[in-house]
Amino acid sequence: MPVASHPDELEIAAKPQEFEILVVVDTLLTVDAFRAAGVTSGLRCVTDGEDALMYVRREGLYADVRIPNLIFLDLSQSRIFGLKVLKAIKSTKELMHIPIVVAAGSDDPRFIKKVYEFNGNCFIRKPGELKQFARFIESCYQFWASVVTLCPKPNA
Repeated sequence: MPVASHPDELEIAAKPQEFEILVVVDTLLTVDAFRAAGVTSGLRCVTDGEDALMYVRREGLYADVRIPNLIFLDLSQSRIFGLKVLKAIKSTKELMHIPIVVAAGSDDPRFIKKVYEFNGNCFIRKPGELKQFARFIESCYQFWASVVTLCPKPNA
């Protein structure tokens, strides 16, 4: 955990124990970046959009999972289907409170516009280098897990 470099600076809050991230990945670089950033506790991974929807809907193999606090949607390969997943989650009343970070290897303005039209919480262009990507993951995790006050889950 980062420590303040000056006595008047606030120390970044510790990572909460109950924070869960669902990572929807189609490349190993994303999983490696989470591991390199030290984000492994509470990390759940699925490899396609269909499993992501089953996970958040708690269907099939995922009937007993907890609803994630954050979804990291990696759209490097399957951008069109990923947008459908984003739209489905953000248009479901019981799920729309979950922040979704969308990452892709391209920064096509038309695609980015769609991410925000479908209520993605942020878009990042995924760097190709693991070390740089791990730094982003760590910053992103600190922001969503420690800085932001998340919307309470429905019925909570």
